[in-house]
Amino acid sequence: MDVASSANAPGGALPEARRLWPRVLTVAWSSILLGLVLEAVVLGIAAGYGSLKEAAPFVADTVRGVSWSLLVCVGVACGMTAAKARPLVMGVLGLVSAPLAFTVSKALHKSMSQALSITADAATSAPSPYWISAIKGAEYLFLGITIARLGRRVPLGLRGHLVTGAFAGALFGGAILYLVITRTEPALAPVAIATRVANEFLFPIGCAFVLYVAEQFARKSSS
Repeated sequence: MDVASSANAPGGALPEARRLWPRVLTVAWSSILLGLVLEAVVLGIAAGYGSLKEAAPFVADTVRGVSWSLLVCVGVACGMTAAKARPLVMGVLGLVSAPLAFTVSKALHKSMSQALSITADAATSAPSPYWISAIKGAEYLFLGITIARLGRRVPLGLRGHLVTGAFAGALFGGAILYLVITRTEPALAPVAIATRVANEFLFPIGCAFVLYVAEQFARKSSS
């Protein structure tokens, strides 16, 4: 049996699995760090507005942020390795993982808020979570497909990853911000808008950076 046929044999899946798990682990810890960094940014914004009064709400927000970051980035990274960076598969995994991460992180945030006896002001009007979830799915569908497609043509590099993440954040994050700001009653406080802007714009950039780190790690491991 020649090399090409052995690579296509069922046993050829073993090297793929060996490459998958180190990359997933790299993405996992990088995503956790990303979630913590973004929550630190949110804390800084809240402190700047003089709204940093109690730690408990930010503990719940950190649980939400880290779980969201972990699930989304790992989902796209699995598509990057398991499908050998096929654009469609990476995009579909982004499409699936983003709404799933949104739902799970929201549930964890609610549970943590209840455990810490946090009472939030209820909005009388807010955009449908289904719309938010759908936009986030489209965002990471776009991010996965774009990074994979561009990366197959030329080495995308760090700058290319960051620019792609920034474009996704501006386009889809901007749509989410429009819905949240225009359809939430009573109107959001300036600090709430500022923290939402930071999250919606910075997270896609951070996720793209995590994917870049995982890609570089995989290349060094295979060399």
